[in-house]
Amino acid sequence: MNIRKFIAIVACAVALTPAIAQTTTPATESNVPFLSGGVGDDAMAELTARQNEFDLKLYFVGQSGSYLSDIRTTIIDARGKGVLMTTSEGPVLLANLPAGTYTIQAQKNGQTLEQKLTVAPGKLKTTYFRFPGE
Repeated sequence: MNIRKFIAIVACAVALTPAIAQTTTPATESNVPFLSGGVGDDAMAELTARQNEFDLKLYFVGQSGSYLSDIRTTIIDARGKGVLMTTSEGPVLLANLPAGTYTIQAQKNGQTLEQKLTVAPGKLKTTYFRFPGE
């Protein structure tokens, strides 16, 4: 193997490392800790094991119940302020929000689904976004 191929392989491995780490370490956007993922049995098991660290669990599924990924997700508080804007890396997104009422918007392939829900401290609120035609 020549040195250029070796350097390219190492550079790719380094570039992929943060994406892998995000499934195990909560990320934050706007001071809201969250995890997303769940592609594969191991990733889903890890999220399930950690779900009690969070108070909101969102599932993104198709009409038939198939798991979806790459869902643009926006969480808006009762005052209309966006508190989390991210793209879910898998069918599950866990977030730790202050107690309150939120509007959640999920977007995939031009479709936007919206739900309003209330988060209470110490209780995991689970909800599904089911995209028709997926």
